[in-house]
Amino acid sequence: MEVKLIEPISRKLNHLGRAYLSLLAKQVEPLGISRYYYALTYICYHDGKLTQKALANELGKDKSLIVTIIDTLSEQGFVYRETNPADRREHLLRVTDKAKEAVPQIIEAFEILNKNITEDISEEEMKIFNIVLAKMSQNLKPLNTPENNDETKS
Repeated sequence: MEVKLIEPISRKLNHLGRAYLSLLAKQVEPLGISRYYYALTYICYHDGKLTQKALANELGKDKSLIVTIIDTLSEQGFVYRETNPADRREHLLRVTDKAKEAVPQIIEAFEILNKNITEDISEEEMKIFNIVLAKMSQNLKPLNTPENNDETKS
């Protein structure tokens, strides 16, 4: 039997993502944040107007992961939950002074890293790259249905 070796597209994307996050972590290490950089910047941008549920929807993450993200950022002193006066069942996400100082530096690190990683890549190539990623994402959606995930089917 001849076996054909096929590299999954996800392997390249994961490698790139890990390398990017490793460099980002080194740049922001002095700020005392260990992960969830984008989530923190997103919460800061919407300071006091964003619920955990809205954050989950916006980031495309399940609610239990969002709880972990908020708990981690809270333990590190960047965010806190505040009861929504309009609906006491909801919690609004707020940032601390520590976050207000750190977020501009995190954004600057994103900008520098994005500039470096896209060096010698034209604006048109980046546009195509983003279109391709969006199409791949759309193509995955119909494959991620219960009937396609049923391991009992042959």
